[in-house]
Amino acid sequence: MPEYRNAVRDPDLAAAVTRRIPMVYDEGPSRDDDRPPHVRAASGLSLFKEYLAVIQDDANWLALIDADDRVHAIPLPASPSGARVFSRHRGNRHEKFDLEACVTVPGPSAHELIGFGSGSHEGREWILRIHEGASFGAVLAEDAVQERIGIHLRAEFIAARRFYDSLRANGDFSGVRLNIEGAVALDDDRIMLFQRGNARSSEDGDAVNATAELSWRELAAHLRDPARVPPPELRRVTCYELGTLDGVRLTFSDAELISPDGRILFSASAEDPHTDRIAGSVLGIIEPDGAARWGEVLDQDGQPFGGKIEGLTRDLRDRRRVRFVIDDDDESVPSEIFEALLSDAFGATSR
Repeated sequence: MPEYRNAVRDPDLAAAVTRRIPMVYDEGPSRDDDRPPHVRAASGLSLFKEYLAVIQDDANWLALIDADDRVHAIPLPASPSGARVFSRHRGNRHEKFDLEACVTVPGPSAHELIGFGSGSHEGREWILRIHEGASFGAVLAEDAVQERIGIHLRAEFIAARRFYDSLRANGDFSGVRLNIEGAVALDDDRIMLFQRGNARSSEDGDAVNATAELSWRELAAHLRDPARVPPPELRRVTCYELGTLDGVRLTFSDAELISPDGRILFSASAEDPHTDRIAGSVLGIIEPDGAARWGEVLDQDGQPFGGKIEGLTRDLRDRRRVRFVIDDDDESVPSEIFEALLSDAFGATSR
């Protein structure tokens, strides 16, 4: 049986935006490579090597942000039709891989970046594996680009229908509709997945915010031989009622481990499933015992932050600060990355 937790609003938890940076590719656009001029719909963040890695839900491009805030465009394998960008204008949104969560995990010889499709619809059941110096997967960029960033990467998209079916089968975790939005590496094997309960409840069930743990080693073995090796079992399923922001229900959007004892920083957004109104986002803490609390995010003018946070990670240079990206549903302008300073009550995020 799952555990059930109610998150509480904590007035001592607060985050203030101090900077925002448009993510424009250093390499510029390329029609031949199907590369847009900027990051379009950033959906997940992870520290990878010395870079901040950004995935997108409507473009098969990886953005690597260096310490000077330069944004390098790394091509991921294209879709079966050869496209790397998916939009209503092109009429190919049904092809998008819908990457919504990413996490850096130990690999056989070096760390790997793992991306998870949301699983919210058929066709969004992909897992992305990016390896450094591995002998399998597609080479991601020309030699000149790889030399410039100092990493030689390969990647592969793996169809993971059986794994996603197993997540849906656990109704305590998935609720009325599966929607993976966050992933956290707890140690060298355990990954915690975050389910976003933003669907409309129906006679088939309720929308659920939940976390669950799985074994990365077991998942990797399954992905190598999905016909014979079963997907990993979900463990320690915990369901959360996060509360509301301006009358709109809060739902998980990403998370980050911030201390060795298991304290987790999470983001949650408030988007009305009936009207699509976005009331804003919050940042919070899940304690090792599962207790959760959250606080308000303020913009640079000291007003409540009105964006929908999609990806979250700690700053490369100062762990009192976090970086996050939002989904503004406008593919014509660059996605922005925001930097925010956390209040002391967030605790274990100091240097």
